[in-house]
Amino acid sequence: MPDIERDERIELDYGVVLQSSNVSGHIASVRRWYETAGTVREAAPVALPEQLAADNVPTEAAQLLGTLAQEAGMRPILTLTLTDLSVAARPDGQQRGDANPPYLEVEVPAPGEDEGQVVLETDATGLVRWVVSETAAQGQGTDRADAVQTFRISVAEFDVGTTIEQNRGWTGFGVRKVIHLLRFPIERAAGRVAEFAMGRWENQHRPYGLRLTSPGNFLDPTAGEPVTAGRLAELADRPFLLFVHGIFSRCHTGFHGIGEDLDLLGELHRRYQDRVLVFDHPTVHVDPADNVRWLLSQLPADRTLTLDLVTHSRGGLVARQLGQPTFARDGGPPVPAIRTLIHVATPNSGTVLADRKRLGDLLDVCTNLLSLFPDEVVSSSLEVILEVVKHCATGVLHGLGGVAAMDPASPTLKELNSAAVPKGGRVHAMTSDFKPAEEAGVAIRALNVLVDSLFGTKNDLVVPTEGVHRAGSYVVTDPLVIPSTSAVAHTHFFRKAQVRRQLARWLPED
Repeated sequence: MPDIERDERIELDYGVVLQSSNVSGHIASVRRWYETAGTVREAAPVALPEQLAADNVPTEAAQLLGTLAQEAGMRPILTLTLTDLSVAARPDGQQRGDANPPYLEVEVPAPGEDEGQVVLETDATGLVRWVVSETAAQGQGTDRADAVQTFRISVAEFDVGTTIEQNRGWTGFGVRKVIHLLRFPIERAAGRVAEFAMGRWENQHRPYGLRLTSPGNFLDPTAGEPVTAGRLAELADRPFLLFVHGIFSRCHTGFHGIGEDLDLLGELHRRYQDRVLVFDHPTVHVDPADNVRWLLSQLPADRTLTLDLVTHSRGGLVARQLGQPTFARDGGPPVPAIRTLIHVATPNSGTVLADRKRLGDLLDVCTNLLSLFPDEVVSSSLEVILEVVKHCATGVLHGLGGVAAMDPASPTLKELNSAAVPKGGRVHAMTSDFKPAEEAGVAIRALNVLVDSLFGTKNDLVVPTEGVHRAGSYVVTDPLVIPSTSAVAHTHFFRKAQVRRQLARWLPED
């Protein structure tokens, strides 16, 4: 296969055209996965997990992501392998800055009218990245002009801080990439791509639910006592403990670490005399205020509930909306009295990853985070992310109000942060500054370097460290900041015994 020089355009097999901008390298191979024409609906799954593992994605991550992508209907159509990549340097010897970032444009055949496609890029460090077509990235649908689509692959190089032995011979990020073109079926409504596909999927697969739990069924989303307004009214003589999960999650996954701590679960159910509730809700296509409206519709019309809340991530914004006076309307159910509010990794000041222009970064970071720290529950969150990827790949960037609520520029978030922490209740916050453990692999180290470059400040890989407890006028005093030596990432707080012990201290005994 040929080399590609800086600013060169090369036509390759199977209708692939590669255009360089300040990048040189070697084209190792171009592979077509299916030899016969036909729709992707007719294509059988192929060895995508094994291919990702061959691309240097860690084995468990490759198996998890590859399997879930295939279950989501994604099929590899073409694979382009690039090696020995190098970016142009300025006269001072440094790489070109953001004013002229290096990239490769890959032009490929467009899919059929009832199909979409997206690029899954793997780097030699083991990280993956989603790339939508250039027109889809601008929210302008999917460009099928001249029966082609164009994908822009950013190329950057940096040191991930490991030795040659640790990273199996790769000296940094960006020197080798494998570009997988994945195609998937899309549904149509009224003759066009359904713009509300994400909402329909979430309503079907991540519906609302309010469940009264016991220590034995806390982690079973199908079990527990059905909650009615009448039953809540019967129990309203004492406070309730309510768990509110975060973005892409569910309570049985987001609070899995608590569910496995049987001593803590037993203690909490004893304290609250089995008044322990979990609130499942869609987090992508609706904003926190909509979540609160549904929750209020389930509460008794003639009794005011007292709540202690344990929240994670975006769930903390739902809890803050619950305390807003705008919901205390005449004729509606009484707004609960919030006695205790615990923020764990809440983006109270927002997260730059939720900026519409950074949506791809959010999907990349969360895909890598969940894949590189796999356990028995992360697949549920990855399923949501894959649906968002498909949604964006069709060129629809709206309909993601739940994500937009975490944008630092969100008007709703700014309004929330214009007020101080309420004086009538107890508000606590827990946050972390993630740093890889000494034994961490090159992929985790590379992810940390990438995310730090996006934030420019301390973070837990999704949310800025300080923004959990300091957001405009909303300042939570005496936060618990997990030290970086503990290597606590955004999705892993409740795995730590230190975190669970602190929750027990913060929650009232009476």
